[in-house]
Amino acid sequence: MAATKENPIIFYDILSQKDGSWSPYTYRARLTLNYKALPYRVVYLSYPDIEPTLSAQGMAPVSENFPRYTLPVIADPSEDPNGMPTFVADSFNIAAYLDAKYPAPKYPLVIPPGTRALQKIAAEQFNSEVGFALVPIALPLIGAPGFLDEPGREHFIRTRTAWFGDLSKLLDTSPEKWAIVEEKWDKFGKAIDFEQNSSQPNPFVMGKQVSFADFAIGGFINWLRKVDEEGIPMWNHISEWHGGRWARYWKEIEKIGKSSTQLV
Repeated sequence: MAATKENPIIFYDILSQKDGSWSPYTYRARLTLNYKALPYRVVYLSYPDIEPTLSAQGMAPVSENFPRYTLPVIADPSEDPNGMPTFVADSFNIAAYLDAKYPAPKYPLVIPPGTRALQKIAAEQFNSEVGFALVPIALPLIGAPGFLDEPGREHFIRTRTAWFGDLSKLLDTSPEKWAIVEEKWDKFGKAIDFEQNSSQPNPFVMGKQVSFADFAIGGFINWLRKVDEEGIPMWNHISEWHGGRWARYWKEIEKIGKSSTQLV
């Protein structure tokens, strides 16, 4: 049974005090749902509520180790009106599942045929190169008062401190740190080179066709724009790099983000 407005896909996102998705990973899933124009309803979960809520819904854990449940997750309606929904975790798995369940030509594909490995590699490379370089700049701001709900903030600080150390000592916005970030971003930009020095540059990684790799990059840009509200103009800084290339790129991604099929 296909999702309908009466029986939509449920999209589990991370609760914060900001509007919409802020996580780079949940935003990818939101873009996928919007791009495919699938009806969905959002359930926002505070960090400590993720495991008990999804476990109670009958979803199996995604890992034997902590964290056993992570977001994004979607619950796609069952073919049987009385049956259990299909739970899918991880933004890439969600995109692959939705492309298979809701295929072209009726629904546009997020992972074009023959590019599955390429899409996954591009997303993972951006995570490991650019995303990790941003951790000392952005991560402490997520744990700052006013970004997450208070139970979520306590959970975030406790778990991220165990992984990365004292978040207050992690914050680094020095020119030297920004030079590293720009170097990583520039290296990745040259690797995909979607503008190709053309007078009419292609807007996306694969040319005129948007794909999951674009949603992965867009997820991090959205993340930066959200934490930018906390007082450090990260996105303003990056948007000026490479002749405004990333500002133009975000403008295209933002159109998909605003073309929402979310149900209230």
